[in-house]
Amino acid sequence: MDMVLPKVVAIKGNKVTKVSMNLIDGFDCFYSTDDHDPKTVYVCFTLVDIPKILPIRVLSGLQDYDSNATNELLSSHVGQILDCFHEELVKYRNQTLNSSGNGQSSSGNGQDTISDIGDATEDQIKDVIQIMNDNIDKFLERQERVSLLVDKTSQLNSSSNKFRRKAVNIKEIMWWQKVKNITLLTFTIILFVSAVFMFFYLW
Repeated sequence: MDMVLPKVVAIKGNKVTKVSMNLIDGFDCFYSTDDHDPKTVYVCFTLVDIPKILPIRVLSGLQDYDSNATNELLSSHVGQILDCFHEELVKYRNQTLNSSGNGQSSSGNGQDTISDIGDATEDQIKDVIQIMNDNIDKFLERQERVSLLVDKTSQLNSSSNKFRRKAVNIKEIMWWQKVKNITLLTFTIILFVSAVFMFFYLW
């Protein structure tokens, strides 16, 4: 956690961000902040070859969950999110198998046809997952750059405010220095004139 928390940039409406730095070899790190409690940060480490949609679904699902829940309840909720995601994948696979199977003719060996359809469907699913992972990676990299840009902008804003305060202080110091110099010069001139006057008046 100590590796991730310094990199967290809490942004309103920020769902899931991928940390671009490699914190643990072979793992991707994702985090999400809670809109209701900015101090709550959900962190998820996944293997690099796990589809990126999985940690996004888990962390997005945790956004609507009570952050004060016990570990058992939290673990149960994560299990429900994973089960729901698995059911969606199985449903998609079955729909793809059924739609591919309906277009095939029943001639020839039916078992080979179903096996070929299943292999083709598996290949299509793998291609879709790969494209989805690539798109998610690009989106998460963009989101992290936006988060870093927001963080740098706030730092720059803070620095400009400090600079403005220092400039005002320096301006006040310079003004007082100018007043002191003018007063000292005026006093010196008066002293000099009175000394010259007294010198000529007394002689």
